[in-house]
Amino acid sequence: MTTCATCATRTGIAAAILVLAGVLAGCSTTAPDPAPSSSGPAVSKADHAVASCMRDAGYDVTDDDYRFFPTDGDNTDRQEVLDECTKEHDPETARQAEEAQNDPEYLASHAKVAKCMRKAGYADYPDDPRDADSYSPPAGDSVFGEELRKCFEGAGAKVTTQ
Repeated sequence: MTTCATCATRTGIAAAILVLAGVLAGCSTTAPDPAPSSSGPAVSKADHAVASCMRDAGYDVTDDDYRFFPTDGDNTDRQEVLDECTKEHDPETARQAEEAQNDPEYLASHAKVAKCMRKAGYADYPDDPRDADSYSPPAGDSVFGEELRKCFEGAGAKVTTQ
């Protein structure tokens, strides 16, 4: 699967996991524009604005890593802030993300991920992709991120790691 709809796969879980805004940024038509970034590479104005919005909301992120979430703990609030910041500062990406959430190919891919995650021992992993965005693994679970990455790859998704 190499369509932008597949690019939209998100989980709200970090590091080794796809995150909607991060994946969709690769599909965006916004040209890169040099903007302040702590790690040096040029980022788009939209990336800078979304990351700045995240920082204003109290999250310690850079223009390059705001899409990646910690793998431990509940990331529901952070996902909601990211969604709102994206809607406000990168409406095209937000529109693409919303469309992708209803794409039959995406929904079928997520169904495979959910089935795989339950098989991996996460019996309460949700079928609905929107619910999966805020799913939190059991406290102290050190393999969740790797299991989720494997399930996404098994479903044919391109996985971005940081």
